[in-house]
Amino acid sequence: MKITKSCRYVRLLAAFASVALFVWMVSRTGLATILDQMRFLGTGFFLLIFLSGVRQVLRAVVWQRCIEPEARDLSLLDLFSLRLVGDAITEIAPGGPLLGEPAKVLAASQYMPALSSASSVFIENVIYGFAALLFMLSGVTLALLDLATPHAFHWIGGGLFLGLLLLILIGWLIIGRRTLVLGRIGDYLKNTGLKWTVLERYGQDLRAFEESVYDSFANRRSILFLTLAIEFATNFTGVAEAHLILKATTTHASFTAAYLVESASRAVQFACAFVPFGLGVQEGAAAFTLKAVGYTVSQGVSLAIIRKIRTAFWAGIGLVLAG
Repeated sequence: MKITKSCRYVRLLAAFASVALFVWMVSRTGLATILDQMRFLGTGFFLLIFLSGVRQVLRAVVWQRCIEPEARDLSLLDLFSLRLVGDAITEIAPGGPLLGEPAKVLAASQYMPALSSASSVFIENVIYGFAALLFMLSGVTLALLDLATPHAFHWIGGGLFLGLLLLILIGWLIIGRRTLVLGRIGDYLKNTGLKWTVLERYGQDLRAFEESVYDSFANRRSILFLTLAIEFATNFTGVAEAHLILKATTTHASFTAAYLVESASRAVQFACAFVPFGLGVQEGAAAFTLKAVGYTVSQGVSLAIIRKIRTAFWAGIGLVLAG
């Protein structure tokens, strides 16, 4: 109970802090400046909406591939709609993905076994997370090449590469040995006399879920790299969005700047997943990143706010579909 209350207070404090940061960034930039940047984009906003829609379609394609063939009754359009509903909840609710992802599982389980629904959502998120990690690391590498000295690049780049190899090795061992992580946690808690209601009540279901995930990885290894490539490609829709905005609102758009902004945005998205709409933190990340490569703070804030509007657009569509 105390832990739950503490988490609630932390989320509330984070929400207030993010709103305060957002208001401060907007006031520093100036509302008139932001509106001018939006006018410069003009009809390009429709292309922005299209690009973000392509990203949702690509992730729906991967989700479809992660569903067991015998349970694959939902069409791509159905999965696209369910993704929009889940993402809308993720963006709006303070619980973020802790509410949005279960909502997708619950909605999809009306058309397939609950176990297949849960494992497919989990696997898609794991593949997406790994692809996003690779993209963020490539962004860090690009930043080091652009900003760091050769000596510093060798040390930092080498450290990142070794860290990535270690992460891949750990994941490979867990999957290869079919380690039941949740099951072992439950056994450990029982052996130490501790009780965790969720693990006690749903222990067998969680073990079955883990087995289903491992079966999916084992039975469909041939499509693993294809789905990883598709998930990695989703990041480039964000790069295209950033480049489109920079080209419309500044005089010197560059691929490097767009790539770095999207890398920073992805990192903030993971680190601050419980902040509704990434309020404040996305503006801060974009402003800091663009300032480091020669742009102004106002250009970074404007870019993030314009992208937030397109996020709100798709979230609105998701809420309509949920109704």
